[in-house]
Amino acid sequence: MATSTLENDPLQFSNEDLLQTARCEDLLYEQIQQVSVLGEFERGVIDALKGSGANLLEGARGVGKSMLLRMAEIELDDDFQRERKLGVYVNFKTSTLLEGVKADERDAFQIWVNIKILEALHEKLLALNLIARTGAADPYQRVFGVSSVLETKAMLEEKIHLLQKLAFSKGGQEKIINEIGAEFLAKAQDTSFLVNIIKEVAELFSLNKILFFFDEAAHTFIPSQQNIFFEIFKLLHGGKVACKAAVYPTVTNYGRNFEVGQDAIVLSVVRFDPGESGRRENRLHFRSILDKRIPKTGNLRKKIFARGAELDLCIDLSNGNPRALLHILNSAISGNSSLSERSVNLAVQNYVDQALLPYHTSLNKRLPKYASHIRVGLDLLRGFLIPEIRAKNHRKTKSEYQSAFFTLQRDMSPNLKLSLDILSYSGMVSQLGTVKIKGGTGPRYLVNLALMAAEKAFDTPKTSDAIARLSLTDYREFSSSDVQIKTYLDSLLANDDICSTCSAPLPQNAKFCSECGQKIVVTSIVSALLEESVDELSISGRLIDRIRPKFATVGSVVQAKRNELMTIPYIKDVRSRIIKNAADEFISG
Repeated sequence: MATSTLENDPLQFSNEDLLQTARCEDLLYEQIQQVSVLGEFERGVIDALKGSGANLLEGARGVGKSMLLRMAEIELDDDFQRERKLGVYVNFKTSTLLEGVKADERDAFQIWVNIKILEALHEKLLALNLIARTGAADPYQRVFGVSSVLETKAMLEEKIHLLQKLAFSKGGQEKIINEIGAEFLAKAQDTSFLVNIIKEVAELFSLNKILFFFDEAAHTFIPSQQNIFFEIFKLLHGGKVACKAAVYPTVTNYGRNFEVGQDAIVLSVVRFDPGESGRRENRLHFRSILDKRIPKTGNLRKKIFARGAELDLCIDLSNGNPRALLHILNSAISGNSSLSERSVNLAVQNYVDQALLPYHTSLNKRLPKYASHIRVGLDLLRGFLIPEIRAKNHRKTKSEYQSAFFTLQRDMSPNLKLSLDILSYSGMVSQLGTVKIKGGTGPRYLVNLALMAAEKAFDTPKTSDAIARLSLTDYREFSSSDVQIKTYLDSLLANDDICSTCSAPLPQNAKFCSECGQKIVVTSIVSALLEESVDELSISGRLIDRIRPKFATVGSVVQAKRNELMTIPYIKDVRSRIIKNAADEFISG
């Protein structure tokens, strides 16, 4: 019989070797402290997160927002006896499951968010020994009428599970709703009920502050959910409660009643500066990250750190994104490969082909309404913008500068702006400030350097040489009225949606066909994602091969409990966590 020992399972990596653990949620509490590197930039962000103000931690995928939230929580835990500030981390990564789900005519998402907050708060009270396992001083017992702390914990977990079960249940929803209970649903939907419990907790335990660190609630692409979340955020914040939330730039929908800058201050997680001093600082920071993740003894450390120039190239091409660096570096040293300029170039091409481009194109499943913007934005970038930058780079100049930048007028068309916003979200481009251009000012965009290298957009195949000659002041200026850009944008005006019965064009959000009267059946975002093959998950091919016979779709992995995954040979605690997190991330974006 197969066993799970390290010796006879070549897929299992040591807990001390964290080089392959790219997601923060794959790390244990103690490991987060172990691998975190806090430079001056990170220190400033964490100090702000531990403050009394409402904050939006804004950054693209993989830049380290979750790590910053968790480190703020951990530091508050360490100082709790002295400061009496309670840090509560709440992850809402499976919120997409609740899209359009009703619980006895109530919005299941709002109920689910409120319960998740109560569950996380209860867990933290237990972790800091503020409530005893016997149930002494547990305010939840009076509210929910349970007899023990463990019963409270089990009850909240079960209610969350039942709410998520509604998303998978085609029939029998009434039975599930009865199990949740009408009285519980009425209480849990009321955010003022939630606020009152939190106030009671603050008074009972003499807390100076309760700080909530919300992760991934605002990452869903469902505007109605984002609106509800920010209403809850706004109602919770104030007095002894401070709210912080991780958000994506450009694509987060705050709703009509939430004003960024007024209701919460943005903390931007943009640490990448492609200039010489910025690159030097970035290399030091990322080397420190790797130093903490690689075992102190063994060949791996020598294999990586002995090749300084090649390691610097990996770091530069990651665009300040830790997850991208780990992807590129792991690919470059896979098998028996040594870290060389050739292996790095191949790894970068692999990253672009297997991660960067597929993620952007997959957004049409999460944002079907904007599928044309996703497609046209990428076509515009690869078909016109990058070739124009490439042509600029090949022109001989005295300065010999290289560029990876472009600008457009601030008053660009809404369609062009949305296409660029989606490119920014997916990591294809990054907005780096505002610059003077002909006729005023405009945003400056940096094309992902890995994409620039893969598209051979520099004047030399030696990418490190081209990056050393990058200049922030050397950019290709485009006009939004450019004929070529207009040609791409005109294709957005072509209506992609047609009636399945009579093939007549359908306007956005149509409920019936105006020609034949056929009712338009709309497939929910999450339903389509759950039906995707498990092959789409961001885990190794060998792990996919192990789980596919029993869990063929993303939905089957999402529904599975970790102990079910652990019945598969060689899938134990570490891997079951990685697989579940990959599935949750797939549906949450």
